[in-house]
Amino acid sequence: MTLGPPLTFLDPTHVDFEGRKLLFFGGIDYHRLSWNPVVIEALKAASERYGLSPSGSRTTTGNHPLYVKLEAAVAGFFGTESAAVFGSGYLANTVLLQAVSSDFDLFLIDEQCHSSITDAVRQSGKHVVSFAHLDGDDLAKRMGRNLGPGQRPLILTDGVFPARGEIPPLRSYSDIARDYGGVILVDDAHGVGVVGPTGKGSAECEGIAHGAFYLTGTLSKGFGVFGGIIPGAEDLIRRIHVESPAFVGSTGLPLPIAAAAITSVTYLQDNLSLITGLQERSLRLKDELRGLGFDLLLSPAPIISITLGDERKNASLRDLLISRGIYPPFNQYPGSPKGGHFRFALSSVHTEDQVGQLLDAIGSAC
Repeated sequence: MTLGPPLTFLDPTHVDFEGRKLLFFGGIDYHRLSWNPVVIEALKAASERYGLSPSGSRTTTGNHPLYVKLEAAVAGFFGTESAAVFGSGYLANTVLLQAVSSDFDLFLIDEQCHSSITDAVRQSGKHVVSFAHLDGDDLAKRMGRNLGPGQRPLILTDGVFPARGEIPPLRSYSDIARDYGGVILVDDAHGVGVVGPTGKGSAECEGIAHGAFYLTGTLSKGFGVFGGIIPGAEDLIRRIHVESPAFVGSTGLPLPIAAAAITSVTYLQDNLSLITGLQERSLRLKDELRGLGFDLLLSPAPIISITLGDERKNASLRDLLISRGIYPPFNQYPGSPKGGHFRFALSSVHTEDQVGQLLDAIGSAC
C-alpha cells in the first residue's frame, strides 16, 4: 500500500485536490463534527485555558479533570457505568485485551477483522482461530472443534466493517457464545455514533444486551474528534486502569481534544436525528445504486462500496468523477473487494443536491 494523495479540506464537503475544488464523499467523519463550530470553540477555549498536554500518565500526575468529564460523557452516551478514554482508537483492543484476556482460553476472530484487532490478538499469546467472514455457522463449527471442556471463548469482530459497511450477525454470535459461557468483543469504531437507534453501535442495531459483549471504539469517526474509548462496567474499567500497560504507560489525550470530545459527544446525544437521518439517507442511496446494478448490502452504515469490476472501467469512472467535480475515493484498503473499489461515505451535512450529483455521475458510467 502507498500513501493517499495530499488533500486539503476547504469546507465540510469539499477538498482541494491538485488545485481543484472537488465534492468529497470519503473519509470517516460521518457527521462532520470536526467542522462543527461548537466543537471547535470548545477546543479553542480549552487550549487557551489548559495548554496542550497534561504532561504525564494518568496514573501519575496527568489525570486531568477533563478526562474524568469526558469519560462520564461517554458512559452517559452508551448507558454504561463507566468508561475509559485514551490516546488512540487503534489502541482500544490492545488496552481491553491486556485487561481481560486471562479470562478466556480461545480467541475466535473474523478473518477480515481490522488490523487493530489482529495486532492486539497477536500480542495476547492466546490460541487464535479464524472463522469465515460474517459466517455464524463456521464460527460454531470452529468453536466446537477447538474449545476444550470448561474453556471459555472470546469472539472478536468489527461491528461495522470499514470497507463495505457490513454489520455481522451479532445475535447469532451471541447465541453461540452463550452456550460456552463466552463473550463477544465488538470493535465498533465505524458504528458508534452512527448505527443503532440512538447511535450506540452495531450491538444496539442487533439488539444485543450489554452483558454479552465488550465494546471498543473511537472518537475519530462518528464523533469527529480523536481518541480511543471503552464504555463498560466499573469493574472492567478498574481492571484496565491496573492491568493494561498500554493505558497505564501512556499520556492522555491532548487537553483541547478532550474538551472538544466532551462537546461532540454531548452534541450528538442531543441531536439523535443526525444519526437516524443519516441511516435513512444511506439506505435510500444504496437502494438507488442497487437499482443501477451495483451489489450493495442494505446496511444502515453510511459506507457505499462500488466497483465496475475491472481496472479499465474503474479508471474511466475515476476520470469521470473528477470531470464532474467529485473526488474519486478509490481504495485498496484491507477488506476491499479484489482489485479495489470506490469507497464513498455519506455524511449528515451532504445536501440532497450533492447526493444527486454523485448519483448522476455514477449512473452515467453504467
